[in-house]
Amino acid sequence: MQPMFQKLLTLSIALLILTAGCSLTPPAEPEATPTPTSLPPLARVVDILPEAIFIPIPIDPPSFNAYINDTGYEELIGELVFGALAEIGPDGQYYPELAAEIPTPENGGLSKDGLTVIWHLRPGIFWSDGDAFTVEDVVFTWESLRQSGIYAPGFDLIEAIDAPDELTAIIHYKEFYPNYRLQFGGEGTGVFPAHQCGQPDRMLLWDCNFKPVSAGPFVLAEWEPGERLVFNRNPAYWVPERPLAQQLVFIIEADKDRREKMLKHGSAHLDLWTEDPQLSRLEEEENIFLFATNPARFVLRLVPNLSAFGNADATQPNPYLADLRVRQAIRHAIDVPRIIEEVFNNRAIPTDTELARNGCSVSPYTYNPETAKVLLEQAGWIDQDEDGTRECHGCRNAVEGTPLEFDSYYYAEFGNSLAKAHKKIEVMLYDVGINIHPQPVEGVDLWGTWTDNGIEIRGNFNMDLWDDGYYGIDPTDYLYDLYDPHAIPTQNDPLAGLNVMRYRNPALGDIFDELRAPISDAKRNQILCQLAIILYRDLPATPLLSLPDYYAANNRLQGVSPHIYDTVTWNAADWFLLPPENQ
Repeated sequence: MQPMFQKLLTLSIALLILTAGCSLTPPAEPEATPTPTSLPPLARVVDILPEAIFIPIPIDPPSFNAYINDTGYEELIGELVFGALAEIGPDGQYYPELAAEIPTPENGGLSKDGLTVIWHLRPGIFWSDGDAFTVEDVVFTWESLRQSGIYAPGFDLIEAIDAPDELTAIIHYKEFYPNYRLQFGGEGTGVFPAHQCGQPDRMLLWDCNFKPVSAGPFVLAEWEPGERLVFNRNPAYWVPERPLAQQLVFIIEADKDRREKMLKHGSAHLDLWTEDPQLSRLEEEENIFLFATNPARFVLRLVPNLSAFGNADATQPNPYLADLRVRQAIRHAIDVPRIIEEVFNNRAIPTDTELARNGCSVSPYTYNPETAKVLLEQAGWIDQDEDGTRECHGCRNAVEGTPLEFDSYYYAEFGNSLAKAHKKIEVMLYDVGINIHPQPVEGVDLWGTWTDNGIEIRGNFNMDLWDDGYYGIDPTDYLYDLYDPHAIPTQNDPLAGLNVMRYRNPALGDIFDELRAPISDAKRNQILCQLAIILYRDLPATPLLSLPDYYAANNRLQGVSPHIYDTVTWNAADWFLLPPENQ
């Protein structure tokens, strides 16, 4: 499954794309030469090898550049060509890739104040066209993001990069960036070739977005839009005896049933983000192996607006949801295990904090409608007319007699499962006297910009249902954007952050100040768990369940190891096919 709330407020990207008036699809191939049979290089037919690994995907990737797109497919192919300075492995630990080591205080790579980071690059790495990989590529990547106005976490904190030699980058920050280790890497992003891409201020128009040279295990050999992408082994790859496979072929196939048949028949070897009903059918196949990411990354949650509809002013609280007792009642009224069983085919995990994968624990909420009713009575919501919907009779923030009834939006593109889940939540809440009306909304409307009258950014909602999750192992930036009082978007500062709940807890200011200091990982995790308890008590959002990503592979495919910290192609250099059984 791919994320829903990703990230609407990567607003600078969306705005830049709109204002640039350009399309992020592969550019048209150059016209053929006068010889009728001669075709441009990438349009020539590439021989498909017998041992090629086939991966069907539903759409063409919008580009190779995961800084300017966020569909998941640009990450998938970008990982094959753009190396990262460092990445995170399946065990949740950082490891150097194009860098020789991870900068730490112990090895002198991180200054005491956290404002200087020194990266030493691996020697002897070359791009597939023969040019050396150097610090120039690192500087170029930063300059390009800065000059093109493309948002990428932490790059706005870099003041300068010194290059004392070809293999050393000294990065100067204006404030400590907690996720500095993934500054030039992570989930399909990495370092760009300075000699190939183009002008730093023209990133959206770069040729290397679609025809990149490679510092990774594979090289693009052919891209036929709507048909396939073919990657051949990169003979210049710096890792000895890798990649194991000679060729990867991504087949464009939008039909889920056809992708399923391809996998069963062995004409495809890997299916990505597999969902039911295909998932249940493939589970019964002897020649198919299923992977589920563990722990799960994406958390389905209810998102309340704590301010009045259409207003970010704390002095104008939401008439229904600003009262914590109402939010607690909503959580107690929802039977999460039942939703997991009846909607998600027992493939989801009950979740009370999205920081569980950081080792943080809280007491699970229990399904208890009677507790929910008591909380609502205490909050002044009583069904005096006995029509099934409670009204305000002494409640804190609504006009006397106001019914406890409002619309609740969900992300339409998610599909039927979210609609079914929302419908069950509607019934469960009505059983305790809360009358919500689920409404599907397109993501472009729900998460649009302030200029485009985005529903959440302007506060034009009461309670929404969507999923999201943080990449990597340090959620500091993610949590700040969602929960810090300074991250509430307003008309004067629409890019302040993603705190569309209008949640304000002054205690979080000190916590985030600590998290933004250069502290040990153990201390950071301790503070994160303190934050988990505060969020559990305050319920600025209500976590319900976590959704693993599922992948299905033909048994011939070996070496695949999906995890939540990177895209599935993170170790494509280790993939290979076993010989067919009849050989």
